[in-house]
Amino acid sequence: MNMPSFTPETMTAADRRQAWYDNQLATWDAEWDYGNELKDLVSAPFRIIESIFGKDEVAPHLLAIMRLSDGSGDTWGEVLDDYHPELNLDWRGADLIDNAGIYGIYGVTPQKIPFAGREEWVENLTHDLEGFRDAVKPVPQGAIARIVNLAISRRAIETGTGEVDLQSLAILGGVTEGRIRNILSSGEGGLEKVGQSVTAVSALAWLKGRKEFFASIWQQPDEVAPNAPNPDFSDDVVFVPVAADGSLFHPGLARGGKFMIGAKGDEVPHATFEAALVALQKMATPRWRRPNDAGNWGIVSGRDWKRIERRQLMSM
Repeated sequence: MNMPSFTPETMTAADRRQAWYDNQLATWDAEWDYGNELKDLVSAPFRIIESIFGKDEVAPHLLAIMRLSDGSGDTWGEVLDDYHPELNLDWRGADLIDNAGIYGIYGVTPQKIPFAGREEWVENLTHDLEGFRDAVKPVPQGAIARIVNLAISRRAIETGTGEVDLQSLAILGGVTEGRIRNILSSGEGGLEKVGQSVTAVSALAWLKGRKEFFASIWQQPDEVAPNAPNPDFSDDVVFVPVAADGSLFHPGLARGGKFMIGAKGDEVPHATFEAALVALQKMATPRWRRPNDAGNWGIVSGRDWKRIERRQLMSM
């Protein structure tokens, strides 16, 4: 996922709002480009209206609608092609999706929302998004559905009620959806699965161990400076081996319910993370099998050991 590289704990509300533009909109990544999807959603019914009532008869009316947008052209199609919903929020739907992105990923409201009205704004946002999703029925794997689901999932996490879909949890936690599924299969992360989602309560507990997670800060005034992360450990710590590429041995590396430990030809399967870690600690050179960026499983050797909180380790 195209997520920012800076530390959430040190970012102000203004930093987070800017990050929405810098990391999602300005990159023109199809993963977040909701503008083209919105334009397609407009184009389809307009063409149906033309077919039913006659192109010439409805052309002035459709053009008048499109003239409300910041685009130019002599026909509604030309104005639509020239308009960029994600950059010019003239449409209510574009504004709604943009607000959902800022809130869903970064846990802040737009700057224009007064502090006293934020609770009501957030509640109305999620309600409106649910209605928008039901009415528009966006492409399931498209940018609009992704952004809407993120905002609704964040609200579920904040209130501790409902469920969080796996894709939203992966984005919020800065991992792949495949990693989430591996964690669910291993049973090590404390996530409680419900269909193709997890409970909001278990999602929050898991996300607290993820340094990539942008915890919501809209509940405090923008001028309140973020607290610097405490360098001390507050939970039980575990020593785990670190490979040359900086990757750690962690509970998400079970494959088929087993952790494969040892050199090639001498690998031994272990059913639990704790048993596998004990085996690694006894080896002169710890070796374990894990997937690379392409998803191919290979053996890596430990070059160092790292102390890490057990809570954070179990979230990997």
